[in-house]
Amino acid sequence: MSVESVLLVFPPDKWGNVERFCQPLGILTLATILKREGIKVTVIDLSAEGFSPLRMMKLIANGDFTHIGVTVMTPFRRIAYSILQIAKRVNSNITTLAGGPHVTYIKEKVLLECSYIDIAVAGEAEQRIVDIIRNPEKKFYDLGYIKDIDALPFPDRSFVRHIEYNRMTNIWIGDSASMKWVRGCSWRKCRFCSRSVLTMAHRQRSPEKIVEEIAIIQNELKYKNIVVIDDSLRVNSKHTKEVLRLKIKEGLDIPFWSLARADHIDEEGARLMRQAGATGLLVGLESVVPRMIDMYKKISGNPRNWSHTLSRAFDLADEYQLIIIATFIVGGPYESVEEIQKTIDFCRTAKIDISQPFPFLYLIGSDFWQQAVSNGNIKPDQYYSYNDRSFGTTELTTEEIFDLVLKAEFITNSPLINPSRYVRLIRKLVKQKNWSLIGQNILRLPLIIKDVWGQHTYEIVPEELHE
Repeated sequence: MSVESVLLVFPPDKWGNVERFCQPLGILTLATILKREGIKVTVIDLSAEGFSPLRMMKLIANGDFTHIGVTVMTPFRRIAYSILQIAKRVNSNITTLAGGPHVTYIKEKVLLECSYIDIAVAGEAEQRIVDIIRNPEKKFYDLGYIKDIDALPFPDRSFVRHIEYNRMTNIWIGDSASMKWVRGCSWRKCRFCSRSVLTMAHRQRSPEKIVEEIAIIQNELKYKNIVVIDDSLRVNSKHTKEVLRLKIKEGLDIPFWSLARADHIDEEGARLMRQAGATGLLVGLESVVPRMIDMYKKISGNPRNWSHTLSRAFDLADEYQLIIIATFIVGGPYESVEEIQKTIDFCRTAKIDISQPFPFLYLIGSDFWQQAVSNGNIKPDQYYSYNDRSFGTTELTTEEIFDLVLKAEFITNSPLINPSRYVRLIRKLVKQKNWSLIGQNILRLPLIIKDVWGQHTYEIVPEELHE
């Protein structure tokens, strides 16, 4: 056994918060590689564990770790940095590493942003992580992306098997494993998204490898669900359909959820999804206003056809009993209240099972962020910033946009306003014979009602809105 002992940490959005949507596949894969090389590894998903700073400090003090690595997400970078600061205070000799999207965005500048980082890694580190731990040559590595992702091992989920990842927005889905079937986004043109700046090409795993991993998840690890967390699953692609057919052929009936684009859903794909055990899809519709869709660069072709494309996708989902969770943007650049209302009205009446509105965000690297910085609307060091009247790009304050998000969530999801939505949702679950999902959500009905009627989770103090 190697003398190194590595702690890998995925940070939360806030200390003490518990979010159990998906497993941290990035650090799980790194941990798997280190473990195979005889390096002792511990993985902590703070977003799922609900740690306090004191508990984190005790873990590091009692762990005798030689290295600690933290994933740095731009909105939560201060918590990631505080974890490294805690580590250095507990053990000044520990080697601290930072990776993740934020490091890839700002490169070696992260070393100036946080003085507690010994080594920063941009890009995908799986093929170099052992050397970086055992024989570091520099303080900053820019590794780009890995072309052959089939060469990577399956993530060792035993590191987090004690945690039940069980929630998809307002639906409890049961004990779930996360998977990636591809890396990178095949579209990469949406102006609100920062994926394009990562310069990581769209790469597909072989259907055989994907189905082999599914078999392990179902038969060996005994998970109840899978959540495919690809940026956007191309339901209509040859690759996806090959995976689905092979899953059916192998008799792997574990249910699964995935993220998808409405314009990538065709009838054959929807039929195969259902036959292969798909429970539902999370679809980003963003807006139904042609001007906004054109500005967002959400689709190719005529943006006036977007509403029809959405309706067609939701009709197919309804026909094949696939649950639809639809997300959309509130308060985009120069979006009027009337345009926001049009999208809310569409989501209220469309064949959507759950709606999830989000306030618009200028995120580092996105085309909108770069334009806003260039125009002087926001400062270059404002890495993420919710839209606001003071920028000159909306008639609303950030707080008013948040209020509209609350309103949109209530209007589109309230069982009093939309009882037919819940009738349709229950019908889909019954036709899927998904008794476990029905039972779990009946037991948690008070919490679901609280989510619809209660205070939203956007509990952000004013100084954190634009930083």
